[in-house]
Amino acid sequence: MMMQREVQMAVNIARARDTLNYFGSAWLTLVTGSSLAHAMGRPVPPVVGVPIVIGALALGNIADMAYGNKLNRVVNEAEYIMEFERGRFVPPKQATFSKFYTEEEKKVYYDESTPVGEVLPGSLIFGRPKSS
Repeated sequence: MMMQREVQMAVNIARARDTLNYFGSAWLTLVTGSSLAHAMGRPVPPVVGVPIVIGALALGNIADMAYGNKLNRVVNEAEYIMEFERGRFVPPKQATFSKFYTEEEKKVYYDESTPVGEVLPGSLIFGRPKSS
């Protein structure tokens, strides 16, 4: 099981590095072309700034996964959720294994809430009877 986890983590990092190569090249081409056009005095539409800024933020996120410590932060957050927010894993009441969760864990997420089908606009379109 531990080996499978390590393999999956390595695959995630490798995927991030591959995405960084392709996406980084495309973003760099856009930035270089825009910069050269601006330097040569050609008009560059202001809307070109939007993908440059959004691309930079996305590249930062991908680079953090590929070469930073994002995976460690994600693992730490997962450990926190598994330890302190176990109630989030409670399955629906109909599941056969829901009996393995305590009543306290079930109460956290089986509170008085509205089913999605009763919320607008879906309730108007699909017409679901009110739950009791």
